[in-house]
Amino acid sequence: MSRIGIVAEFNPFHTGHKYIIEYAKNNLNADSVVIALGNEFTQRGGVAIIDRYSRAAAAIDAGADLVVSIPVTASCASAEIFAECGVCLLEACGCDMIVCGYEGGDKELLHKTAQLLVEEPPAFKDTLQKGLRAGKSYPSAREDAVFSCIDSPEVKLLLSNPNNILAIEYEKAIIKHGFDIELIPIKRQGNGYNDSDNDGEFVSASYIRKQILAGNLPTVRNHLTDFSYNELNDACNKNVLLSDNDLSLPLHLELLGHNDYSKFLDVSPDLSDRIKKLLPEFVSISQFTSLLKNKSLTASRIRRALIHILLGITDKSLDRLREQSFVPELWMLAASKHGLSLLKDIKLKNSFPLFFSLNEKDETGDRSLFHLELIRALRINKSGIWLPNEYQRRVHL
Repeated sequence: MSRIGIVAEFNPFHTGHKYIIEYAKNNLNADSVVIALGNEFTQRGGVAIIDRYSRAAAAIDAGADLVVSIPVTASCASAEIFAECGVCLLEACGCDMIVCGYEGGDKELLHKTAQLLVEEPPAFKDTLQKGLRAGKSYPSAREDAVFSCIDSPEVKLLLSNPNNILAIEYEKAIIKHGFDIELIPIKRQGNGYNDSDNDGEFVSASYIRKQILAGNLPTVRNHLTDFSYNELNDACNKNVLLSDNDLSLPLHLELLGHNDYSKFLDVSPDLSDRIKKLLPEFVSISQFTSLLKNKSLTASRIRRALIHILLGITDKSLDRLREQSFVPELWMLAASKHGLSLLKDIKLKNSFPLFFSLNEKDETGDRSLFHLELIRALRINKSGIWLPNEYQRRVHL
């Protein structure tokens, strides 16, 4: 029996996510399933459609045992940082396996690619730098560098899909930290990560979000668990669901308050100059992202950079997280009865704070809640109803 971990956003929780939890329990004989869950801001550079407590509760309802929150600095960072933080959190929770979605390919090649990216031999670095100097985006230049070192036609497929890239990043984190954890890639069922079609048993979270935000929640009913559907339906009725463009006004105001943006995470001097130059044309976060995009800057990189500016996330924020080995705390969002029985063992293993409510946390700790209060304020403004703050939350147990 194993304690199996999953790094996820569940944005929103759907039947494909339930399949992975059930696979861990039924096929891998997991004694318990622990989720490292993305915060209110996402790895693609946006806002989660529904709050993390609702997503965590949906996971517990589907068979997970513990859900722990990924700190916001990592939650809206690059795939590398997001994955590394998630893996470190799961290791702290005693997981000896991690399962993840995967588009297929040779597992040994996945490990070989991850090992290459950890070691970065001279040939890899040389090709990478040549690509960057030629104006290629980092993902494109990195692909070329991998191809130059691993002579296999399957590498291109491996690096062409977001799920595969995350799988590589999970394996990288395991290798880098020397964790005794086995990565188990599970072939993705149904449509791909960003597919916009509704032609299979399992569809992408992107498709589901698109339908929900267009007011078509009933059309994706069969792709959601009962619990997740009810949470989303209630949120629709209250008008508290958020889309990326709900961030436009606070982002615009924050951008107006700076002359130089280069201190913020993922904001290069070139991007800082472009933001300053094009700021008079700002209409919305999606429109501004399109304005800023060029050959060397991907849309996801720009969206993340804009979120970092909005939330005040700097290079120093990431440095602090690294100094804490990516686990400043274990903020539990939800637990099953069995999950609660694991906490004693987890507490004995670790010295950092473990809590379900901020009311349990030491007053001397970092209690910066700006990103959470911002989301709460946006939902209150949109719905016109009062919503509980972080000290008043009822955790799903």
